[in-house]
Amino acid sequence: MTENAVRDDPHSPDPVLLVGAVTWDVVDGQRVPGGAVTYAARAATALGIRAYVLVAAGDDADLDAFEGHELAVVRLEQTMTLEHRFEASVFGAGIRHQRVVSRPHRGLHPSDTPSAWPAPRTMVLGTLLPDDIDAPAFLALGAQETALIAQGMQRRIAADGTIEDLDAPSEALRDAARPDVTVCLSSDETDRWPAGALGHLVGRSRRIVRTLGAAGAEIRTRDGDEERTLHIPALPATVVDTTGAGDVFATALILAVRAGEDVAGRLAAACAAACVERRASAPLPARTELEARAGIPRSGETRAGLNSSDEPRARGDR
Repeated sequence: MTENAVRDDPHSPDPVLLVGAVTWDVVDGQRVPGGAVTYAARAATALGIRAYVLVAAGDDADLDAFEGHELAVVRLEQTMTLEHRFEASVFGAGIRHQRVVSRPHRGLHPSDTPSAWPAPRTMVLGTLLPDDIDAPAFLALGAQETALIAQGMQRRIAADGTIEDLDAPSEALRDAARPDVTVCLSSDETDRWPAGALGHLVGRSRRIVRTLGAAGAEIRTRDGDEERTLHIPALPATVVDTTGAGDVFATALILAVRAGEDVAGRLAAACAAACVERRASAPLPARTELEARAGIPRSGETRAGLNSSDEPRARGDR
């Protein structure tokens, strides 16, 4: 399919832009690749979507998750490194505490994208820390669908590097909550908010996607004065590592949302279930297997919401 045909197809999520910092996640003394953008790329690959991916990474970063996508790398002196500690858990499950070991010296900006790249129709911004992505500048690109994985906007970094969640929506998050933006958060990040704060964001955004751990997820929207909540049940899974499940869920949902929120949510739940059954950012199953797990007929309820391109992609550095 040509680029013009993609843009003329109202059901296609292409061109897709994924943005974020690659990380090394240190868990139980072991270093594994991570970052919201890494998990987003795994989800896109599983769904047959070839994306344009802009990342910040050091020379030592593991970029295997971006194979098959068109990649631009903003080179850093060192890859962002986050230390994870889980209470009363196996690897990657339980109550998580994080500490920043190293972080980027600047945030990603649209000017970092190659000039030959097309304007995105669908965009995923995977924030991890305050200011690691210039979200307002990317939102100004005017993508038709944007998933803002907003965890980074809801964090403060203590003097010792410990990551702390904010008790209310940050000013940056309130500004980013716009009618063309899907804000993606977890219940861990929102449960301490004042009453009414989440509803206020719902009114400002296209939708709020909130993951609820083993309870699944919810998609909250508002039409006039009426708020609607669609609950997406979690699918059965043998949990190995919960890291990145929310990033995978958010990405799969936004890539399939043109098929309808219910179908997209079921597919996203299948992606998240597959993610937690794997350690770190391992590849996810193919789309056909995910659709079967979600109970989506192979006739393709998601076909209207997904499109893949057979055009080859090149890798590059900035």
